[in-house]
Amino acid sequence: MAPQLIRSEGNVKIWSLLGSGDTERIESLLSLYAELFPQYAHYVPRMRRRSEWGEEHRAGHLVHYWLLEVDGQPAAVRTFRYVQERRVGLAHALAVKPAYRTMNVCGQRLSMYLVRACLEQIIADSKRLGDEFTFGMVNEVESPDLMDHYKNNGILELPIAYMEPVFPAEQPLRTRAEELALIRFAPMFLGILPDHTQGIPFYTREMIADFALAFLVDHYGLPLEHRQVQSVLNSIPTLFRRVEWISQ
Repeated sequence: MAPQLIRSEGNVKIWSLLGSGDTERIESLLSLYAELFPQYAHYVPRMRRRSEWGEEHRAGHLVHYWLLEVDGQPAAVRTFRYVQERRVGLAHALAVKPAYRTMNVCGQRLSMYLVRACLEQIIADSKRLGDEFTFGMVNEVESPDLMDHYKNNGILELPIAYMEPVFPAEQPLRTRAEELALIRFAPMFLGILPDHTQGIPFYTREMIADFALAFLVDHYGLPLEHRQVQSVLNSIPTLFRRVEWISQ
């Protein structure tokens, strides 16, 4: 299977790489990921293995590895997935090389161009799997400044004390139980870029819990009873309502 050209805007092209066999672009994606996310560079062997499989290797999950090129040169990485059971997309990694961070594409910064392209893909994924709608794209957000930037671009901060599990580097013969015991947890913001066409007026506690569980249980594979999973769930208030949506 050849790499799929997802978008082309002048000198900007987005390539979808999972299962493509395009070793050169896959290695460019992985190198860029390791360069811009050094704290997660130990994930690269897992990602390289995942790149050998197609998007729907796991039932109900559509996974995407995108490489954005400018003039044929690697400029940005985006990895994400759609989780059918929760009707939501999960943003995993977004990395833009410093030289391209002020670049505008279609009237917006390159990073937000990628974010919105991903939301469109998640909406398409939901339809592909026969769902009537998706809630949108959920994002783990590391810093207050980045959360403020996202909020200025339509991403809603969710009322939850979220913790991202950071797995250790792989070791042969280590059991899953041993790996779980070595996880460290990093506090993060959780935000969602909603599909505004659905006009959802509020998020209930159950909906926000589903967004968190899509990451913690469905993606990271933590057991529901894990103490950190339960701590995150218990931090969610009963109802989150957007005041400006109530009158719609």
